[in-house]
Amino acid sequence: MKITRWSAEISPKRDFLIQLIQAEGLDYTEHEIRPGLKLSNLRTQLREIIQILEGELIFNLSGTQFALRPGDKLELPPNTMYSYSNLKNESCTFVSSKTV
Repeated sequence: MKITRWSAEISPKRDFLIQLIQAEGLDYTEHEIRPGLKLSNLRTQLREIIQILEGELIFNLSGTQFALRPGDKLELPPNTMYSYSNLKNESCTFVSSKTV
């Protein structure tokens, strides 16, 4: 697992983040997670990259919880169990890419 945090003082714009993903040559799927939604017992089959576009998600990997915010990127190896939840009062949007 690798987390890359957005470290600039200015929050990233959605369009800019999409351009970064496209520049990496990745195919991606966009997901919108409603407030209060929790998904658990998820498992990666391939290497999966998740990047937050808007909002915040709480991820749980093997009992370790951490928040991902706009611009943050999470890279998960194949066969990783995880869950996530949106504890905020606003939707969260992220993109996921699966690679070999």
